[in-house]
Amino acid sequence: MNKIKTKVKRNTFMINGNSEEDDKKRETIKSILINEENKNKSDLHNYFLNNKNEAIYKHLPYFDIYERHFSKYRGKDINLLEIGVGFGGSLKMWKNYFSKSNAKVNIYGIDIKERCKKFEEDGIKIFIGSQSDRNFLKELKKEIPKLDILIDDGGHIPEEQIITFEEMFEHINNGGLYFCEDIYTSYWGNMNNNFKTSFIEYAKKLIDYLNANWSLEGDDLEANSFTDWAYSIHYYEGIVAIEKKLRDKRYIDICQQASIGKLDK
Repeated sequence: MNKIKTKVKRNTFMINGNSEEDDKKRETIKSILINEENKNKSDLHNYFLNNKNEAIYKHLPYFDIYERHFSKYRGKDINLLEIGVGFGGSLKMWKNYFSKSNAKVNIYGIDIKERCKKFEEDGIKIFIGSQSDRNFLKELKKEIPKLDILIDDGGHIPEEQIITFEEMFEHINNGGLYFCEDIYTSYWGNMNNNFKTSFIEYAKKLIDYLNANWSLEGDDLEANSFTDWAYSIHYYEGIVAIEKKLRDKRYIDICQQASIGKLDK
């Protein structure tokens, strides 16, 4: 992979001990992560800050996004898949976060590295394979239940992100979430000998399908299964989050709009 030089310098803090320097870095990160607005909804932030076990590598802005979308699943039975195991820390973070009120929490991970199998434990199962391999993903769907949350934090190559979405969105439960992380790699054309495509551009087209029922007769835009199942698309710095929810056909077949109340003339 070619060395990437972004317009803004990328600073990464590495903390793997309890030295005075590590403590200073933790305090700096804490000052960035936690503020008056989110201090009462920062369980994931604090878990990350206080982690002394397997490493968790995440972009700091993601934690507010996680809390915004994931908190409603706490204390409920949940199936979560994270693509990209890394050093195993984030899988344990998800298990800790969602395991409330005796909820049954199943955490699954995918990675291409065999060493990641060692991070398996009760409630965490890891599969070895590539997210760019459609056959692997098809077999995976036979092995795991439908998912409530999928987090694509894998290879970050746009073509792989697109393949994963095309294969795995159907495996998300009604009411579930699909997260694709680190989508800024779509702007790194010199990575992997130039991308043939861009996940950002691919995701922009999903906006059209989200609204396809309102296209005009004669337009090329036609509703598809994504139109039926997509409830919302959220674009953040580094993340596209898609909420999946089966659309009520009565909105289309019976009534799209209504006016209720007196109309002054």
